[in-house]
Amino acid sequence: RNVKLFLKELLPWMVEHQYPFSFATEASVDLANDQELMDAMVACNFGSVFLGIETPDEESLALTQKYQNTRSSLSEAVERITRTGIRVMAGFIIGFDGEKPGAGARIVQFVEQTSIPTALFSMLQALPDTALWHRLAKEGRLRKESANINQTTLMNFVPTRPLEDIAQEYIEAFWELYEPKRFLDRTYRHYRLLGEATYPKKGKGSSKKVNWVTIRALLTICWRQGVLRSTRWQFWSHLFSMYYHNPGGVSSYLSVCAQIEHFFEYRQIVRDEIEAQVAEFLATEFEPINSDEKMAVI
Repeated sequence: RNVKLFLKELLPWMVEHQYPFSFATEASVDLANDQELMDAMVACNFGSVFLGIETPDEESLALTQKYQNTRSSLSEAVERITRTGIRVMAGFIIGFDGEKPGAGARIVQFVEQTSIPTALFSMLQALPDTALWHRLAKEGRLRKESANINQTTLMNFVPTRPLEDIAQEYIEAFWELYEPKRFLDRTYRHYRLLGEATYPKKGKGSSKKVNWVTIRALLTICWRQGVLRSTRWQFWSHLFSMYYHNPGGVSSYLSVCAQIEHFFEYRQIVRDEIEAQVAEFLATEFEPINSDEKMAVI
């Protein structure tokens, strides 16, 4: 209710000043059920929204009390938001209690199905002084007292299925999510849906000034993705199609395409660091106890 009142006041200001800003925000998935709110966001130049989807597994969502993610189809909700004209980014987590094997593959399948380009993926961490942290501490399952919200860090607690299995699924899913061909294809499909939305007309001030930094960034993307990489034909085919079907979204589309320059290398870092931590974890877990330690245990 308050957000709608705020957007009602924001819109005339944005029009008067010729849309000097674009906005991004975070929301729950049930945003898709409020068309009035989404239309107001688009009118006020909200370009993207981050959704904490976490997992497509309903049992895990119920366990974490994210009931808003179970009330309707998650894939349909993502599509409704996108067709309204708001680019969707989403967060996903692996490692929930009671999670069934194959969770990583199910997340990849969901991301591909919904064409979400930017899918931020990590292993579950118990944050200090949260309900989850207190419960795990009471159960004696905390591995570390602190939490490191990092995509290259193992879980800081003992999960209900083997940690090494979760880690392997995580590595494989992260690798697939940011495989260049898949990423560029998702980005293209997402922006084709965005191109079907109806956008409000904006004044001349809404156009961004082109400078040397922008030009250099564009040339870098075209050189790396349109010449050097094996996805070059896919890149140019999608780009020309974007110019035809959604010319107004080309600059934003290219900026999202550029994200693969980070994740293409980062996925190797994730693989190397997680595998090293798993090896250390397994070595510690199965380390033989010497005679003195045996006496201490007795």
